[in-house]
Amino acid sequence: MTAPTATLLLSTHCPHCPSVLQSLSDLLKKGDLSQLHVVNIEADPDVAQQLGVRSVPWIKIADYVLTGLQPMDALKQRIEWANKQDNLLGEFDHMLSHGDAQKVIDSINADNQHFDVIMKLLEDPATILSTRIGIGVIMEEFEGTQILKSYLNKLIELLDSKDNRVRADAAHYLSLTHSSEAIPHLESHKNTEDQELREVIEDSLEVLLS
Repeated sequence: MTAPTATLLLSTHCPHCPSVLQSLSDLLKKGDLSQLHVVNIEADPDVAQQLGVRSVPWIKIADYVLTGLQPMDALKQRIEWANKQDNLLGEFDHMLSHGDAQKVIDSINADNQHFDVIMKLLEDPATILSTRIGIGVIMEEFEGTQILKSYLNKLIELLDSKDNRVRADAAHYLSLTHSSEAIPHLESHKNTEDQELREVIEDSLEVLLS
């Protein structure tokens, strides 16, 4: 298993940044992290703007974001979560592709963080059709729930995927969030040249506007 990567945004005058940098560097040396990308936002403010970062230190380990001074235990916990997620990715892929969605649903109900794995499978163009069908079952199970709504921004982001199938899936699942916040984002994509995607977007808008 490849160790997760980490990104640290810091600034020259940040009092807590040196401590976090040291902790992450130690984890890198031990092999708990495979890569550490460090950006001084005073030297490169565009990175902070692109990521929507307003305060430092800002840490991202795999998909997990932390801000402010963090103890070593918190950093190690995110690494542990990232490693566990990699294991779950294979397990969920197998279960969904074999029609065993209920086990995945039970796992998500036991730990809502496991929904991250569903989003990883969704955004990967290489995810096979049988797994995607299983993802649809999961999404319908959590329709209108706070769990699904918490992934609204990620689904919006996937509207710009380079893969039309991923874009169409994201457009459909946005309607399942029951969130009006998705409407302007769907409307901005409704003139796409891909007919199938355009129809999915129109259907989703009809649901959200009804």
